Formats: sequence, structure tokens, C-alpha cells
Amino acid sequence: MPIPVDHHKFFGSWARFATSRPWLIIAVAFITTLLAGVYAANSISFHSDRSDLIDPSLPWQQRYASMKHRYPRWDDLIVVIDRTSAPDDETAYEFMDALAERLRADDRFRQITAGFDRKNLPAWLLLTEPTERVQSAADSLNRTSPVLSSPSLADLLSLTALASAALDEQSRHGLTGLLERAAAVAEGAGDSILGIEGLSGTERISSAELAIMLVSRSREKDSTTSGVDAQREIVAALRAHIAETRASDARFAPIDAGVTGVPVFESDETTQSMTDATRATILSFILIALLMVIVYRGVIAPMLALVSLIVGIAWSFAWVAVSVGHLQVLSVVFTVVLLGLGVDTAIHLIARLELTHPDHDHMGGALVKTYRSIGPGVMTATATTAAAFAATALTRFAGVAEMGKIAAGGLILCTISVMTVLPALLMVLPRPEKRMRARRGGESRPFAGRLGLWLDKHPRTIMFISFVVLTLAGTVAVRIKYDPDLMKLVPPHAESVVWQNRLAHADAGSVWHAKVIVPDLEDARRIVPRLRALPTVGSLDGAARFAIDDATLAERTAILAALPEPPAGARSPGEVSPDESSRLRDACRSIAQKAGAADPALARAAASLASIPDDALAAVARAYRAERAALASYITALRAADQIELAALPASMSSMFIGTDNSLQILVSPVIEPGVSVLAPDKLVPFAEDVLSVAPDATGPTIQIYESSRLIKNAYYDAALFALIAIVVILLVDLRHFRDVVCSAIPVVSGSILMLATMVLIGQELNFANTIVMPLLFGMGVDSGVHAVHRWRQQQEDAPAGLAGGSGRAITLTTLTTVIGFSCMMIAEHRGIRSLGLVMSLGLAYVWISAVVILPAVLRLRTNHRRLRGIATNAQSATN
Repeated sequence: MPIPVDHHKFFGSWARFATSRPWLIIAVAFITTLLAGVYAANSISFHSDRSDLIDPSLPWQQRYASMKHRYPRWDDLIVVIDRTSAPDDETAYEFMDALAERLRADDRFRQITAGFDRKNLPAWLLLTEPTERVQSAADSLNRTSPVLSSPSLADLLSLTALASAALDEQSRHGLTGLLERAAAVAEGAGDSILGIEGLSGTERISSAELAIMLVSRSREKDSTTSGVDAQREIVAALRAHIAETRASDARFAPIDAGVTGVPVFESDETTQSMTDATRATILSFILIALLMVIVYRGVIAPMLALVSLIVGIAWSFAWVAVSVGHLQVLSVVFTVVLLGLGVDTAIHLIARLELTHPDHDHMGGALVKTYRSIGPGVMTATATTAAAFAATALTRFAGVAEMGKIAAGGLILCTISVMTVLPALLMVLPRPEKRMRARRGGESRPFAGRLGLWLDKHPRTIMFISFVVLTLAGTVAVRIKYDPDLMKLVPPHAESVVWQNRLAHADAGSVWHAKVIVPDLEDARRIVPRLRALPTVGSLDGAARFAIDDATLAERTAILAALPEPPAGARSPGEVSPDESSRLRDACRSIAQKAGAADPALARAAASLASIPDDALAAVARAYRAERAALASYITALRAADQIELAALPASMSSMFIGTDNSLQILVSPVIEPGVSVLAPDKLVPFAEDVLSVAPDATGPTIQIYESSRLIKNAYYDAALFALIAIVVILLVDLRHFRDVVCSAIPVVSGSILMLATMVLIGQELNFANTIVMPLLFGMGVDSGVHAVHRWRQQQEDAPAGLAGGSGRAITLTTLTTVIGFSCMMIAEHRGIRSLGLVMSLGLAYVWISAVVILPAVLRLRTNHRRLRGIATNAQSATN
């Protein structure tokens, strides 16, 4: 049985309290709003790390956390430089070194890896290269025998001059290069005469087109700034350094460079989502205010409603600080949710007050009657929606759970603020009853005019059409899919996305990889062949480079052992003799004379070196002797290289794959296909499952996304189920009749089916951002059914059923304001937020259609059935 209106003393008392002490309520609201705003501003942070959105007790979460602890460079920022945009490779690398120097001077950055000094690399590192590369290097070193047998550059060039007539074109070209490099050393513009790879210079991290630099953040600096602010500051600083380096030298101006990496991606996404959410909130507030002004044909009532709502939103921010303490990429849109839901209470209050206050001389009495009439429906709708949101906190996906907790508490606070502050604000106005628009028709005023009455007269036709439409929609809705591709959420022009795509397409690896951690090199040797054999694996890096099987190692060792042994004493540079400069000049002149017109380039190079002063030639002689000694030592070390000794690696290299516990990290990258994202479901799932089949304890970004996607899909169903259970329980407590509960749920269930079917038809899949759509829609959409059923229980004969007396108008306006809030998200550049706005707008529109078309037909059939049953009962009583 419906609760009799006369028994609604609680709501009448609430109205009398709010209207009898308006200035006290306004003062308390003002003070608490200020306090809440200050507290929230100093307490709320923003989390951008997606792993924070998942239950940390899950095994794969613990593996990821352990990896981050053991490998401090897990979140290195990746600077990518397009070498093809530079005049030449030398300029590109000079740009890289200049940038590295700038970063080393900035205490926000800890370790900069722009390459590795070859002088500090162990000779056995050549064993880690492909066998073809080892053979090629050995062939090049075999051709250095004239150098090893010539203690001085003068001796080498003298021998060459004697045999110059017999030199082939390739040998003359090599000699020209040697003379040019010697001249560059003399002028201080070069550091190598022999130009032998492995002896000097820098070993770069590069591909055919790109050069890569790794940048580690300073953890100490991070501790002074929390959350996303620290991450955004670091990324912004790095980008500023790139721009300043580019501007520091005209040669660097055309060089194209950018930053990527998982932390950069998350920073870009977070920044964009915060910007988009702020814009959507402001725009939705403005549009809702304009709509209310137009609908209510005035400014005062809508503005007072929004002021009372602002109080509730301020309280809600304090609730965020108390309950969760932070926002994340999903919960950042909670203000848009509260704008849409919070204003609903004011709309229902004003809609009924417009009809009741003309019958009262004073606004206070009209408010008491209004509260007694709509109070139960408002409280039930608030409690049901809040319970639906709160139920999602039971899921193991913190992204949804936190959003549910924030929205539940915020909605209750907004309802309290509107129902307390709005009447107080009305009562302080002079003659408030004159400020409120009066509408004719009283509490039985119909909805939608003739169309509403026509629909009310044809309930069976409407039910038949609705059944057919919903059945067809249901067969489509079950085909909805979840897309885990995070790259589709961030704007495609975001720098982190652009450079990640360029890395992948240049075959320089991917930030979206898996990580396999093994205790030692022997375990790495056992697992690497199995990983390489997987069809979805494109490349291996990290410790995999050093996990060489015994047969391959023996083959490469044999190649290097066959190198000629350097002459005795070759590893010592010796002293430059007094006449060495003159002998060097004579040898150069001899080469220039013999080359003559037959080889002008060789002749010019020899003549140029011969013209250099004696002191500069002496410096060249010393450089040659030092480089020859280094060559002899290098060949000697290569001949002896027969095993991998990771302890001999420089820290800048070993820290990339050796953990603080000496474990080893293997990076596993998926096969890259042009134009296909590695995070697309048909790519990510097979890759992750393949890797986990070989290494069940694998972790890394792709494994996290794979596992979290499975969790999110389950949490999606769990959240919807928990929300539905909460709704049913609350409605049973309030309505006390199961059939009334079913009727209340009709709009949201029908709207959900139609929304999912439309998503399938337009190609909009569920994703990380819009996966909260079902619990959101259940929580927000159930209001319409609750208010309609409450209205029908009060006056069952009014038409349309459940929508008369301002109820249908209020439902329409509340839905419209909420749709406005979510549709404002569709201006977002963050494609995930944009998709959430689209999907929720569709869902709420379908809920409204169901509430004003399907639900009234059901309620009218129930009314007719009760009437017929009453007639039959009366007839039977008369007969008896």
C-alpha cells in the first residue's frame, strides 16, 4: 500500500525547518562551502598510474609492483630523435649530446643515457651481436694488419706510398679517409684516425631512422611534489629542454624530436582528461542554467537552485578528500555527474511548487505541501541511485569502485543541500510567492497534451511494439565488445602517441611490451629460445641480448679467436721520435705526388696533412700510436673473449635490465604491423597469452593491460549486478510491492538494452573510460521510474499514468539536464571521455523514452486491471 500523504511528517518538518530559519541555514551553508573548498584544494591529488586503479593484492599486480621496486628505471622517459630530419647523423648526435648536457644540469633528472662510451665497453660485447656481424667485424680487424705492423703513422704511410701504384679503388678510398681523419684530429675536430668501430666514439641506441635517449627522473625531486603534478612537471621540463636545445644552434632547428614512454602517455592522458572534464563541467553548468531559465521563464528560481547545488558540490569535493583522497581518469568526471543528478532534486521541487503555491497565500505552506508530496520520491530516488553507485565499491576495479563511492556520497550531499538551502534562499526573497511562476491545472495537470492522452489510451499497442523493438535490440546488444586499446583514448596528435607510433613503425621497439624476469643468465638462456619461437613475438631485448646458447657462443668465439695476434709490444704506444713529424710530412707528400691527377681526392687529402705544422703533426703521431695500442689491446681482448660477464658492463647499461636484486629483465615486444595497434584486442590477447604460456610470471605494460581488461570486463558485469541488486532492495523497502519495483526498473532496463544495441550498430565498443556506463546508467536512470511510480501510486487515474501533475515534465527536464551534462563531454579531445559522453547521452535518452512511453503503458494496464478486478469484486458482493 502507498504511504498515506498525511503520514509524511518528516518531510513536512524538513520544509518547516528550512523555511523558519533561512538566514541561519544560508550562513552555515556559506561557511561550510568555504571550509570544504579549502580542505579539498589542499587534500585532493590526482593519480595517473593505471595500476593504482586495480586491487593491489592481485598476483599480477604484485608482480608489477615488485618489478617497479627492483628496476628503478622502469619508468624512464624516452626521447626520440628523427635522424632523417637533421642535416646528417653527426648533427643529430650533437643535438642529442647537447640535450643530455642540459638535462644533467637539471636536478629533476637523475640518469641520462644518450649512448655508451665505447672505451668503457667490454670487448666481449661483440659476442652478443649476430654471427654475421661478428664475422664482418673480424674481417675488418683482419685488414688492420698493416697498422699493427707499423709502430708509427709515418711508417704506415711510407709503406703505403711505396705500394700506391698497386692500390685498388677501395684501398685508395680508405687511405683518403684515413688522411682526412688525421687532419681532423690535428685541427681538434676529430678523435679517431683509424676509424675502427669499437675503439672510440659512442655506442648509440638507434634504428635506421631514429636515435633514442633514456631519461630517469630524480626520485628525491618527485617527493617534494605529489601525484600527477610531479609527473606533468617532469614531462613539461623535458619538452622545454628539447625546445631550448633546438633553439640554441641553427643546425638543430630542423631536427624533429619528442618524448614518449608509459609515464609520458599517462601524463598526456591525465592532463587532457582534466582539461576536458573542466571544460565539460563549465559548459554543462552554463547550458543547464540557460535551459532552466528558458523552461521556468525567469532567472531567480533557476539561479537559486544552482546556488544550492554549488553548495552540495563543494561539500562533495570535501567528501572526495575524506573518502578517497584523490581523483583519477574515471572519477574526474564526477562533477558532471553531480551537476546532472543534483539539479534533478531542484527541478522536481520547482515543478511541483509551480502547481501547488497558487493554492497558498504563503510560500512556507506551499513548500510544506510540496515536500510531503515529492519528498518520498526524491528520497527514494536519491537512496536508490546512491546505493547503486555505492554497490560498485564492491568490485575489485578501483576505478569504478572509487567513482561509485564518490558519486554516492556526493549525490546524497547535493540532495541535502538543495532540499535545505533552496527553500531558505526562496524565503529570504521579498514576497517569494510572487517570484515563482504559477502553472494552471493543479496536481492532476496532464503531460504532453493530446499525444500523452493518446498514448495513455493505447497501452496494449505500445506494449506490443515495445516488446518487438526490445527483443530485436537485445539480440544485437549481446554482441557488445570491450576494446583494451589505450592508444584509442588519447588524441592521436598527442606527442607521446605520435612518437610511440614512430618507434613502432621504425622497428625500434614499443613501449607496450611484456617483461619476463629471471634470476640469472642460465634461466634466461633456457627461456629466450621459447619466447623467440612464439608467432606473436617480434623482438626481444634487455637480458635476451646476452642469453646466447652454447653453440652460438662457441661459433662466435672461434671467429674472434682466429684474429691475428698483435706484435709484441703493440699494446704500448711508445714515444714519438724527434724526426717522426718530418717523416710523416715526407710520406704525405710522396702519396700526393704519386696520386696526382689520377686520384685528386687522395692527392688533396695527403697534401692537406703535409701542410700542417710540426707540433700538430706530432699530436697526430701521438694519437695514432695511442689508437694503435688500443687496437692491439682490443684484438687481444677479443681473442680471449669466451664468456659473458655482466658485471663488466657499465652501470648506465646494466641498470637497464639488471635489477637491484641482480635478477635479469627480458623485454618482449609484439610483432609490429603497419597501421595496426599492438593493443588492439586481436593483437594484445594472443600476444599476452603466448607470453604467459611460456612465462606465467610475466609482467609489464601489455600484461597489465591484458589482465586489467579481463578484470574490468568482470567488474563491469559485477558493478551492473551489484547496482541492480541495490536498486531492487531499496525499492522493495520503499515501495513494498515487487510489481512496483519491476515497473520502476523498466525505463533503465529498456534504456540499457537500446543503448548497448546502438553502440554495436554505430561501432562504439566499451573501453577503459566508458566501461562505467552501466552502473552510471542504472544509478542515474532509475530516478525516472521511481518518480513515475510514486506519482502513479498517489493518483492512479491521472493521465498519462505516472506522468501527470508535473511528474512527466520534471522527468523530462531532469533527463535533459543530465544529457546536457554528458553531451558536453563530447567536445573532449580525450576520446575515452568523448565516448562516455556519447554513450551516456544515448542511454539517458533511451531511458527517458522508456519512461514516457513504455512505463505509462504498463502502469495504465495495471490500473485497468485493478479497476476490472474491483468491478468484479463488487459484482460478486452484490450477487451474494
